[in-house]
Amino acid sequence: MTQHILIQSIICGFLTTYFLFANNKTEWNYDGNTSQDWANLNPMYLGCENGNQQSPINIVTKAVQQGAIEFNLKYMPAKGVNVRLEHSTFKVTYPQGSFLEMVGIRYHLKEIHFKTPAENAINSLYAPIEVQFHHQHSKGNKIILSVFFMEGRSNPTLDLIVKNLPTQENKSHFITNIDANSFIPNSLDSYQFDGSLTTPPCTQGVRWIVIKQPMSATQDQADAMRNITKPNARGTQDVANRLIAE
Repeated sequence: MTQHILIQSIICGFLTTYFLFANNKTEWNYDGNTSQDWANLNPMYLGCENGNQQSPINIVTKAVQQGAIEFNLKYMPAKGVNVRLEHSTFKVTYPQGSFLEMVGIRYHLKEIHFKTPAENAINSLYAPIEVQFHHQHSKGNKIILSVFFMEGRSNPTLDLIVKNLPTQENKSHFITNIDANSFIPNSLDSYQFDGSLTTPPCTQGVRWIVIKQPMSATQDQADAMRNITKPNARGTQDVANRLIAE
């Protein structure tokens, strides 16, 4: 009987933690965005502090090694997308049909996230904007493709999004005629490494592809996003003994 009660207590405790995690979507923020801060909020977030392959990172180019894996992109123009403001980040939900292919495996484009400033850095240099393309395989494996936007000429597609940004958390705006290809540079040369999601629960096992060639955007475009979201980048994490390939 005592063992039965103990098992029931464990199950109840697990369910309580699960439902708190599932229902409380505003418990973390970027005011305190250290790994320790997030890990203390919820047992489900302990990986944010204890994980040994966390993202983002500062890529030191002199330490990079050869060995990046070739990949192809097949992005289709979207007749319409929803732009949502969620956890201080603008997220574009992309329709089915677009994918990244690596080693014969297709990872389907699910969402496009906008970070201001960039989360990843190159030799400690942070771009004003980082656009992150979230892909997922049917078995759950994830790849995030990252493109930096440096200050320069206006990006027309980004401008269309900026003019239709929601200003309230968990609100969406519908925008027509968006082409993800307009966020991709001519060269797909990249840095590649194993990392994690940059938001709680900081799940690891994510392959990151950081494109070397930047795109351009105006400072006004970056400011328009950041004025709504405020800075929404997680701090860089310890690279440890990870291989960064190019």
